[in-house]
Amino acid sequence: MPKYLIKRLIEKSGDDMKNETGKREKLIMSAIGLFAEYGYDKVSIRQIAADAGANSSMISYYFGSKQGLYEAILRELINNFDEFIGVLRDEKLDPREGLRIYTRSISDIFHKYPPAYVKLIYREVIKPSQVFQDVVLNKFKSNSAVLLKMIERGKEQGIFLKTLDEKTVLLMLISIINLYFLTKPLHSMVIEQDESFTESYLRQVLDILLRGIEVKGHDKT
Repeated sequence: MPKYLIKRLIEKSGDDMKNETGKREKLIMSAIGLFAEYGYDKVSIRQIAADAGANSSMISYYFGSKQGLYEAILRELINNFDEFIGVLRDEKLDPREGLRIYTRSISDIFHKYPPAYVKLIYREVIKPSQVFQDVVLNKFKSNSAVLLKMIERGKEQGIFLKTLDEKTVLLMLISIINLYFLTKPLHSMVIEQDESFTESYLRQVLDILLRGIEVKGHDKT
């Protein structure tokens, strides 16, 4: 086959791949917006397809069903946790640095997605769908176990106060960090915020938390 034909086939294959990826991503983005606004149960395949400017059969083609599409969205979310949770498993990691990594990573995840995504997660927090429970809950439980073990390790190493309840500390951290982003549409209307403000806020929150749970000189035995 002539070289120019081979080149054109390669280019066409690349263009097709980009188009396929583009169509799939457009369906996902439309679904995120609609699910966030109306909830999983009240959104139809036809609505998603119309919003994305696609044929409804494309949802079956890419995802199998509406549930498959929603699962793809939720799996996209939880896949973001894998890398930093893997780092937190390292028993040589200073637990204080581990808490900083967690905080930065959660911030990065929230900044990665459009506001509708945050609204979708908020909706699931308030009223979890069955799909959310099936896909996300077990993953969150296993991730929480890693964090709890890291806090417990800090107690064993004399870094954190032995009187601490690690579940309480974890709940405080998760609540403070995640609630900031989930309620940002509201409090940003009262307090002007930009990315530097968010970074400063998270740093101060973590510093305050660490000062409360770290062993001080007079606490050491």
